[in-house]
Amino acid sequence: LKSSVPKVASASVAMSPPSTSAKCDVAPRSFDDLARAEEESLRLTFRSSRSDEQALDIVLHQDICAGIPGVLYDASLVLAARLVEDPCLLRGKVLELGCGTACAGLVAAALGRKVVCTDKSNRALELAVGSSADSALQRSISFAHWDWSEAMPPSCGGASTILAADLVYSEAGAAALLHALNGAAQKDCTVLVIFKLRSPAVRDSIRAFLKGASELFRECIPLPISPAASIRIENKAGVAMPPPDIASQRFYMYKLRR
Repeated sequence: LKSSVPKVASASVAMSPPSTSAKCDVAPRSFDDLARAEEESLRLTFRSSRSDEQALDIVLHQDICAGIPGVLYDASLVLAARLVEDPCLLRGKVLELGCGTACAGLVAAALGRKVVCTDKSNRALELAVGSSADSALQRSISFAHWDWSEAMPPSCGGASTILAADLVYSEAGAAALLHALNGAAQKDCTVLVIFKLRSPAVRDSIRAFLKGASELFRECIPLPISPAASIRIENKAGVAMPPPDIASQRFYMYKLRR
C-alpha cells in the first residue's frame, strides 16, 4: 500500500496480540515473536550469500521481564543480517543507540569492528554483557548507560558509524532519537537506521523522524533491505525458531550522513 510507505523531501523512501502465556506484562512491541521472547537465550547464525564466507554465530541472552529492551526484535535481526551481507556498511568505530539486547552491535563486533553499545536500561546492558562474553567478543565491544535526557557518555564520542534499530514508534521517540543523533554524530559520520512499520501511528512517527533527519544530515537516503544474510535462530535446546520475514515490506532502512 503506497500510502503506508514513509517519504522524505528529496529522497524516495521506500502484532500479534498479547498471549496469556506471557510470563510478564510487556508492551505489544516487545514481542514480535512471543515464543522467542520467552526464551532466556538464543543462538543466532547468520550466513552470507557469498559462498566463501563462514557463518557468524552469536549467543544472545534475554529477559522478558525487562520489557522492551530485554528481548530481541525483528528490526535488529534484519539490520544485523544486512551488516553480515555487506560489512562495508560499517566504517571505523561503531556506536549502537538504544541497543537493548545488542544484536546489531554484537554482530558488528563479530565482523571485526570496535563497538560501543548504549541503552538506558541497566538490565538490558547486563544481558548484553553476558551475550558478549558467551560470544567471545569482550575485547571488541563495550557498554555504556545512556539516557538521552542526560549528557552523552565520553566513550560514545568519535563514532564513524551509528546503528539505530527500531527506536521510533511515537513522535516523542522520533524527537528523542534526533536529539541523541545530533549529539553523537560527528562530521562525516554515517547513521544506519531501520524501522519496522507496525501501524499508521508508527508510520507518522517515522515520517516525522525522516523530516527532522533531512534537516540535520546532508544525506538521508533509503537503503534496500536485500540482499541480506540468511538468519537461523535456535533456542537453548537447539529447536529452530522462525526468522523475521524480510520480504514482508514492513522494514525500512536509511543511511544518514553528517
